[in-house]
Amino acid sequence: MIKAKLVDAELIEKLAQLTSGAADYCYQCGTCTGSCPFNLLNPQTINPRKIVRSAQLGLIYDDGNLWYCSTCGLCEAKCPWSIKITEVVRGYRLLATEKRKLPQKFEEILWMIYEDGTAFPGSSIERAAWTEGLSIKDASKQKVEVLLYIGCAVSFDKRLHKIARSLANVLSTAGVDFGILGKEEKCCGDVVYNIGEEAFLEELAVQNIERFNKTGAEAIITISPHSAHMFKKVYPRYGLKIPAFHYIEFLHDLIEKEKIKMDKAVDDEVTVHDPCYLGRYLKIYEEPRKILSSIPGLKIVEMNEAKENAVCCGSGGGRHFLDIHGDRLSHYRIMQAAETGAKTLVAPCPFCIQNFEDSVKTKKLSLNIKDVIELVNQSLSRSA
Repeated sequence: MIKAKLVDAELIEKLAQLTSGAADYCYQCGTCTGSCPFNLLNPQTINPRKIVRSAQLGLIYDDGNLWYCSTCGLCEAKCPWSIKITEVVRGYRLLATEKRKLPQKFEEILWMIYEDGTAFPGSSIERAAWTEGLSIKDASKQKVEVLLYIGCAVSFDKRLHKIARSLANVLSTAGVDFGILGKEEKCCGDVVYNIGEEAFLEELAVQNIERFNKTGAEAIITISPHSAHMFKKVYPRYGLKIPAFHYIEFLHDLIEKEKIKMDKAVDDEVTVHDPCYLGRYLKIYEEPRKILSSIPGLKIVEMNEAKENAVCCGSGGGRHFLDIHGDRLSHYRIMQAAETGAKTLVAPCPFCIQNFEDSVKTKKLSLNIKDVIELVNQSLSRSA
């Protein structure tokens, strides 16, 4: 005898509020599950269709695989009704976090951010280590026109220091009055947002906004697309009024206004990866390509799955901090890059670069991994 489940009207209403009714118009075609890249590589792991249907029926969805989702948004890009599936996933994560049914690693990450202001191992006094030998304003002590937000990954990963140094050099060359918060900078809260710890997110955002306002900055630019998404789309809910930009947008504008010019040839053939939070979340696709096209000697070749169809590196939605078994999305993506014959895979996102460099080593490929700004800096007459 099949035991029927009663529809929980209260849960349906709560999920509708948490997700702004994201699941309402889904007619269960299954395109989302069929297009989920992680599910394609590891069948029967994530079922977006089931998640959305559970929300429609008012059923609790506490499957551990809920945390496998990288919130990459490819399912939404493919959905014929543009259902906000990632909002439904986040809604269920909010419910799970309320009941403390979240991975232990996330509990540890939340405490790290609360106590040290970072999701990565490191001390706040190390945040400005990448500036050694450079003359950069401390925005916590003097007014600046532009606040450069570095982010946790770039602050504590020596490989990623090259990105920050390259960007600082380009901004200086363009005459931009910018500064950093250094040891006063705190986590943007991207992982807190994706875990679903709403109360802590509000506390963190309000504190960060207060720090930003004290700098007098007229604009905030970020290195990570995840931070850009937080400051553009999430922080305004908590009162942020300073315009925020990913550095790609800011750099594109500088080039358009002829504030900088790349005049040194870079003899390289590159293929461009579109980070999920830069592309599908912020709709920034053409700018990275226009910037790279401005570099003399550089040739761009596209992967088969590019722009809105780009496959995730696997780090979004908090997955960067979890040990997840199965075939890695970053392995799949670098193989796509290698098939183009390009020498370099360009990815304007710190998480993507970390994943791809690890995958290149694992797969023993002779493929360089670089950020757009590293190539721009290489093409300037004066380099960091």
